[in-house]
Amino acid sequence: MSTVVNRMTLTPLFDRDLSRYDIAHFWHDPDLSAVIDVDPIYWKETGGVFSEMTPTEKGVKDAQIAAANATRDRHIAKRRIADERVLRAFAEVVMDEINILRGEHGLADRTLSQLVTAIKGKIDAAQ
Repeated sequence: MSTVVNRMTLTPLFDRDLSRYDIAHFWHDPDLSAVIDVDPIYWKETGGVFSEMTPTEKGVKDAQIAAANATRDRHIAKRRIADERVLRAFAEVVMDEINILRGEHGLADRTLSQLVTAIKGKIDAAQ
């Protein structure tokens, strides 16, 4: 088994069958002795030779990673907000339908506050 390194991402894959990795996309058994104790995110490659980034390059890489993480976190937060809005709207529609049925039977309408309390109670009971 051998080591391959993705030419695009510099991601190392150890103990691999070389025949399964196209040489156009992967280095086969490259010399990684200069980066053996270095996190692969801090590797750089020039002409098939791997070396460790300088402290300045590492700082730039760290800033790129932090920016990507912040962007990802913003997208996740936006999806959660959107999910909450959809769930709230769904709950309100269901509550409106239930209140129509309750009214037909002479019962008082449920309020959103009562609905939220009932949902929280169900969640707590399930745990």
